[in-house]
Parts: sequence; C-alpha cells; structure tokens
Amino acid sequence: MRPSHLHFMVTAAGMRPLITHIFVNGDDFLATDAVFGVRDSLVKDFVEQQAGTPTPVGRELGGRTWTRTRFDIVLAPGGGTW
Repeated sequence: MRPSHLHFMVTAAGMRPLITHIFVNGDDFLATDAVFGVRDSLVKDFVEQQAGTPTPVGRELGGRTWTRTRFDIVLAPGGGTW
C-alpha cells in the first residue's frame, strides 16, 4: 500500500521538467511505502479549512470542508523537453 500522495508534473519553456509528489503527514503507510519515495521534505501537513471558507482562488465549495498545504516548486534552467 502507498501512503496518500499527490503527483505533480511541471514544465516551462527553457526549464528542466520536474516530476515529483508530496505525501500527507500522518498517513499510516509513510514508513512502509512500497515505492520508497517518501522523503521528509515531501511530507506536508494538510490543514483542514472550515466549511464555507473560500478556496485561495475564491471558489465556494458548497459548505464542505477542504484542506490546504504549501509546496513550493522551483524549476532550474537546463535542457530536456517533453
């Protein structure tokens, strides 16, 4: 079993593509990830937001709770294109 995670594939002209993922802090499978992809820097706290709190882009979710986290992605100049 894999721990809960989100995948990212980020590309931009003139930058090296990045494929990565982040994991949910507290997941029961963090220590036993079958793919061995868990690193401390990739484990993030997901903070529950109260029902009715608009998302960062102002979207209303109909009274449902949701979670947020922060994960900064920095692309480096370099070769390689998709």
